[in-house]
Amino acid sequence: MIIKILVTMFVAFVLSRVIFRYRDGSMGVAGFLIWTLLWLGVEVFLWVPQVSDLFAHKIGIGRGVDALVYISIIALFYGAFKLYIKLESVEHDLTKFVRNLAIKDREAKDHKQ
Repeated sequence: MIIKILVTMFVAFVLSRVIFRYRDGSMGVAGFLIWTLLWLGVEVFLWVPQVSDLFAHKIGIGRGVDALVYISIIALFYGAFKLYIKLESVEHDLTKFVRNLAIKDREAKDHKQ
């Protein structure tokens, strides 16, 4: 029972951060909805574990915990992939920016001479 209370406190903290990020504009509506639904889902599965069993049987998996683990692993791999793509994009943009800055710097030095 104590773990349920601790997890609920953690979820409340995370949801407060989600709401804060949404209000300050650093998170869009889609991100707000996805994260809110995810953490509320954690609470539902925590306090009413039979829901996860029903969900698991609907997708053809024997136990609810197994289904949650499988889905979590898939979501983590997808998140890692998205982060990798974003990192590649940032590296590309940074390279382009530095290259253009170097060209402008060189042109400015050439004009001074």
